[in-house]
Amino acid sequence: MRLAAIAVFALLPVIAADKWNVAYQHDQDESSLFLRAIEFASDQRGIAIGILTEKGRQRPVALVTANDGKSWDLVKLKDEPLSLACFTDEVCWISTPGGVWRSDEGGREWKKISGTKNIMKMQFVSATKGWAGGAFKSAWETNDGGKTWTLLPVLKDVKATPQYAGFLAVAMHGDYGMIGGNSRAPRRDDSIYPDWMVPEEVSRRREFPGMMLLLETRDAGKTWTPSTNSVFGTLTALRIRPEGGSAAALLEYFHTFETPSEVLLVDFKTGRNRSIFREKNTAITDVSLGANGAVVISGVDATGLRTLPIPQKVRFLETVIQEGSANFVWTKMDVDYRAIARRVQLARQPNGRLWAVTDSGMILRLDREIKTAK
Repeated sequence: MRLAAIAVFALLPVIAADKWNVAYQHDQDESSLFLRAIEFASDQRGIAIGILTEKGRQRPVALVTANDGKSWDLVKLKDEPLSLACFTDEVCWISTPGGVWRSDEGGREWKKISGTKNIMKMQFVSATKGWAGGAFKSAWETNDGGKTWTLLPVLKDVKATPQYAGFLAVAMHGDYGMIGGNSRAPRRDDSIYPDWMVPEEVSRRREFPGMMLLLETRDAGKTWTPSTNSVFGTLTALRIRPEGGSAAALLEYFHTFETPSEVLLVDFKTGRNRSIFREKNTAITDVSLGANGAVVISGVDATGLRTLPIPQKVRFLETVIQEGSANFVWTKMDVDYRAIARRVQLARQPNGRLWAVTDSGMILRLDREIKTAK
């Protein structure tokens, strides 16, 4: 009977019970932690960057782990981190308003190597080769590990006023790459006060079109082609599928636009794009593309005036989009009830496990548990 019971048990179907759990939470009196980005260059070593505020005083910091996120150590930084990039589990870079810093010790020690300022996004494809985008219509490349950065010559062909233009997204994969950004001049009804201080004024504003800037390469960065398009929203992220062939672009809308965000899937062969996610009650702030068409998006509930500085419940959704298929369904993922934020950023380990950081001081880990159905 016992052997028979075991045999029957083995034949029962298994169900994956997935949940985003809290791996780290900053919870101290008179203190807050704003986490901006996270990277896992290996299955054991990870880094998150942000700003720690204690009794009104701000300190730039990094959180580092060398044991797959089981514990995190706080490391003090000397300048505010704007972006984070890693090539191996030891070699990583952060950009700051004052320059670029490099760590050869998994994020525990940092050395300033460049005075290039205001880089907002970086990606390295080797220990020496990388690209970056930043403020004032700037996009760079480096061939010496971030010590020197050279502005791309193609920028002279980008018809945008540097004062109002910037590049916020970089995505490189094989021969194909994109550096994306936006150009938007200030408008007459812009206020000198934050939106949350003048909610009545903000509620009357309407989203107005700006210009999306895109630099594209098909020869691993040897040459770049610029393009511009009039669009509503701000391009904040670009992600290329591991298999290549297509990329996801995240547009975030502000003020009283009908939806807070939209995720587009761009086909490299045709140049066409299609909307794959657009929902009134979900503000998406990041997207991750996995193998075999897997897509995960992160964000928060969109309720009331979206520009108010009030954290909302964190959301994750996933789907699988096969190339050429128009049929897919988004599934809402289970999240720890304590997870609230205004922005959520994603990272993927080489083994495929997903992580996220919030601007409310949390590091979240996706745990995929296998349970047997009864």
